[in-house]
Amino acid sequence: MARMGAEEIRVSLLARMAQGEWADTRRLPPERDLAAEYGAARNTVRKALNAIGADGTVQRNVGQGTFIAPETAEFGEIMKNVTGVSPADLMAVRMIVEPQATALAATNASAADLDQIAEAHHRASAETETTTFEHWDAVFHQRIFAAARNDLLLSLHDILRVVRNRNPWIELKRKTFSENRRQDYCTQHAEILTALQSRDAEGAAAAMRAHMDVIHVNLFGRR
Repeated sequence: MARMGAEEIRVSLLARMAQGEWADTRRLPPERDLAAEYGAARNTVRKALNAIGADGTVQRNVGQGTFIAPETAEFGEIMKNVTGVSPADLMAVRMIVEPQATALAATNASAADLDQIAEAHHRASAETETTTFEHWDAVFHQRIFAAARNDLLLSLHDILRVVRNRNPWIELKRKTFSENRRQDYCTQHAEILTALQSRDAEGAAAAMRAHMDVIHVNLFGRR
């Protein structure tokens, strides 16, 4: 692994804890082991751990090691459980949450937020390569959640995104993907964007709900 700086190590360790790594014992590996794993000096690892410890995410006990704080470990255990949910369960939650997030975005988004959502839509519409389209498709949905201006809702989207990046969801989506469906999704995104730009919360929620319905049918067949 290429040498990493303290900030990169901090971000990586936080992501690993959020995904449930070390949740069983709550104890992180010793500094020397992390230094070897990340290809960094021990003082660089120590700096990353101190930064994480500053907000209470971990507790550093001299002579005993670094331990994930109980509330952080609890969240990690939750993440460990949710990453194993089925694509059908994930879709059911998306169908509940995303229309409401879109309604909030119609009300709360700034002009810059709407420009960012529009950019993601236009980039997705211009892409015919599957992986690049899926990237901008995901960005489109993420920017809608960000535009809702609700930190808890955005964090919930991040959890859903982690689940969506698991193999069962990815394989199912790619197996059912086609160029015609890509074009349909872009058309539906355009309808969502129009409602957002019109500040039509009810219309935006309805457009997103219709989009979710189409995705559900494409992935699983008739509802």
